[in-house]
Amino acid sequence: MLMRSSLTTWLVFGFALCCVGQEKQESKPVELDVLKASIGIWDAEIEVWPEGPDAPSIKFKGVETIRPYGEYWVASDFDSEIDGVTMKVHSIVGYDLDKKKLVGTIVDHGPYAATMTGDYDAKSKSVSWMTKAKTPDGKPMVQKTVITQKNANERVLVLNMPAAKKDEFTKFMQIKFVKRK
Repeated sequence: MLMRSSLTTWLVFGFALCCVGQEKQESKPVELDVLKASIGIWDAEIEVWPEGPDAPSIKFKGVETIRPYGEYWVASDFDSEIDGVTMKVHSIVGYDLDKKKLVGTIVDHGPYAATMTGDYDAKSKSVSWMTKAKTPDGKPMVQKTVITQKNANERVLVLNMPAAKKDEFTKFMQIKFVKRK
């Protein structure tokens, strides 16, 4: 009985030591600090150019609530209303250690989820996202988004949609976020 107990103790202790020895002691990516800085409630001023940036825009307001979802992820709920129609967008965004990129999934009222990958540029304090989405009729579409941190309590998102010419994009939406105190 003592031998079985000693063997079990050795196996557990030995396995634990092997695991500790295999842990990576790398520093955490700066992107995690960027995600943590986004946690909170943000009031949003939204401007959309449905007919292109040279046509009149539509303005409305919304609220984004971002909460931590573990150490590497944040969950976001964005709510807005325009002309009596409520719009909700939910996303999970985090840092993928294998890809060494920010990644996310977005769902809204439509039938398709969108996936995105992003890179953080410390100099400009911006995240550039490439989003793979589908139109309501199921056709693939790529969107480009840049989110720039103006200061600790203000950030601006610019969403660009495919333009008429191949491989070109046009400004479709801008959102100014102000963090609540």
